[in-house]
Amino acid sequence: MKTIIITGGNTGLGFACAIDICKTQKNWHVIIACRNELKAQWAVEKVISEAGNTNIGFQKLDLSSFQSVHEFVATFLSAEHPPLHGIVCNAGVSLGDEVTTTTDGIETTFQVNCLGHFLLVNLLLPHFQKASRILFVSSELHRNDGPIKSFRPDFKSAKDMAYPEKPLSPIKNSGSKRYSATKLCLLFYTYKLARQLSLEDTKSITVNAFNPGLMPDTALGGLNKMFLTKLFLKYILPIFTKGAVSNPSISGSVLAELLTNDKYQNITGKYFDRHKIILSSKESYDKIKWLDLWHVSEAIVGLNQTK
Repeated sequence: MKTIIITGGNTGLGFACAIDICKTQKNWHVIIACRNELKAQWAVEKVISEAGNTNIGFQKLDLSSFQSVHEFVATFLSAEHPPLHGIVCNAGVSLGDEVTTTTDGIETTFQVNCLGHFLLVNLLLPHFQKASRILFVSSELHRNDGPIKSFRPDFKSAKDMAYPEKPLSPIKNSGSKRYSATKLCLLFYTYKLARQLSLEDTKSITVNAFNPGLMPDTALGGLNKMFLTKLFLKYILPIFTKGAVSNPSISGSVLAELLTNDKYQNITGKYFDRHKIILSSKESYDKIKWLDLWHVSEAIVGLNQTK
């Protein structure tokens, strides 16, 4: 038996991934981690019904709260789960242009999409078994020369991500750009952690990033909130960006395979566009930005800065 944690596994990509694992890996245990208990319970029952597998459960996790992340880990470690062999850092939010902060005083999008996962993975790191797999769900929106100009990230520094200046009035598309910048940050985490583990770890834990493709039928980082935008993404954009558009079922199945298939066992520090390994943006390989994000993240979440 193996345990896999999927954040945001109650809907969309994470839900599809959970179903696929439960269908194909009958003796694996899946934990859906999300903040809404009712939605999670529905997801668990739906997976059991569709997969015919009861090896799935829910545990509450609010990534906008560092305390909740600590409580999640404490509860997980105190439970009698099978050994931990993987995690999918999938949950995320995309908000409007107004800057909002969490109870921890951090910009909300950055804390939920990045810092919450950063803390969760680092707290669980000593408890992963040999050949475990860590996957961060990123996006092609991380590219600062991408086709959708309103979503091009503008990463200045980790501190700017955590504590952005609040303008007198919201700046158009700033929420979209913050979302894309978090997807870039997840690549920074991926490459930094993969290198760190390859140098220090004896468990052969792999760390990779995953692009599920643009999915107009999901929240898609808020892209589908406007009807005309959704139509553009679903019917027009695919004409100009071959293969860019997907759906939760297809991409969720690929994500599950990256977790379970033996052929991916020794691949680490890569960016997967569905099944294919591709190069991410030039910016994403900037080691100075990796370290800036990593050390600022450690300081904010309260981890010892020993790396």
